[in-house]
Amino acid sequence: MAFEDRLTASFRGVEFLLEEADGESGRRAIPHAYPKKEIGYTEDNGKVLTQERISGRVVGADYFEQLQALLEALNKQGPGELVHPWFGIRKVQIGKVSHKLINRVDGTATISFEVFEVGENLFPTAKSDTANQVNTEADATKVNVTSAFEAGFDTNTLDGAGDMVDQFLDDLDELTRGLPSLPDDLRLWTDRLMRTKDSVGELLAYPGDLARETMGLLEDVKSVVKDPIRALDVYANVQSRWQGTRAELAITGGLSRNIASTGGMAASVPKFANPSKNAVIAANAEAFKTLTLHSAVVSQCYALASADIVQKLDDTEQTVESLSGAERNAILTGQQLKSLGYGIADTLAAYAADAVEAGSSAVWRQMRKLRQAVLADTRERAELLPQVSLYQAKQSVPVALVAWQQTGNTERRDSIVQRNGFANPAFILPTDTVEVIS
Repeated sequence: MAFEDRLTASFRGVEFLLEEADGESGRRAIPHAYPKKEIGYTEDNGKVLTQERISGRVVGADYFEQLQALLEALNKQGPGELVHPWFGIRKVQIGKVSHKLINRVDGTATISFEVFEVGENLFPTAKSDTANQVNTEADATKVNVTSAFEAGFDTNTLDGAGDMVDQFLDDLDELTRGLPSLPDDLRLWTDRLMRTKDSVGELLAYPGDLARETMGLLEDVKSVVKDPIRALDVYANVQSRWQGTRAELAITGGLSRNIASTGGMAASVPKFANPSKNAVIAANAEAFKTLTLHSAVVSQCYALASADIVQKLDDTEQTVESLSGAERNAILTGQQLKSLGYGIADTLAAYAADAVEAGSSAVWRQMRKLRQAVLADTRERAELLPQVSLYQAKQSVPVALVAWQQTGNTERRDSIVQRNGFANPAFILPTDTVEVIS
């Protein structure tokens, strides 16, 4: 290899000119010697962690900027990628770093640093509680969403606002009726909903209280169902209903009824003689619509984080095969959890983009943080769940053979039959696409 080919190295993508590289490796040898004995032996006590001392240089008119970039890369926490002119790409941990700038020599600076092989940690490491992190970021998002609603809701023009909030509460009552709920919890939640409807007039004067009560009611839907995952359907339905013009129609519909009851013309409601008043009413409707959508997606994050999605089965007493067919089919798989989590993350990204256009930078930043927390929690917990694989037979084969090939256990035959509902339980046909849980 020519000298020029070995000249350039880089760390974390920041290039520098390599001058020297000297290292240490080998074995940890422990000699055993004994008094007045002519013989002894040496014990191999494991590998010496490979380490090197790298010396390099940056040159050019922008040498100082190059030095700063390299120092920043070397001082970042955690291991990084070193492109070594001799040994290629290696993942290393940086140790002590030193540099030298000489005033009388312009256009160059030298730098040297220690690198150690990363290796493998043989001891347990503490992992962050990803579900708790989602809850923390969701709490912060609620605070920012409440502040944004307070800033965008005008309490001086409340025409039709009460009917709009009543429409939302009626929708919430309708969407929760079919849930497999816990009776006592549902009764408490319904009582709270009725109290909120009775106090809408007072809440409208205090936008912050209205926002907190609205978000609290929506979030607590997950506590009245047996499985918080079932509450995700309610939140998705709330979003689908209120994404359009439901808020505007509700607020103008309330004005129509009020004007008609006093002998006015209902058809003239959407167009006021005072354009500024019309704009304020439309702005109030938009603010409440945004509050509703943001509340729904934040509640989805709470529900996903609070769900006990990991199936804790004792291999000696209870296995997947020991469950009933309905219980087995209800097991949440890793692919299903990723679909749920990534869908929520996509919604958060869309609402964050809308917040940028609306000029709400605080909501935008916090929703980005919440999205990252949801993605991390989804990836972490999806690995703990059963995985589903698809099998397509090329010819008719016995189910027992497929169970052996895919899971290594012919006793999984019954679970495959029950999950896929084969008409002929003994054989799998080439037209069948088989789901196998591992």
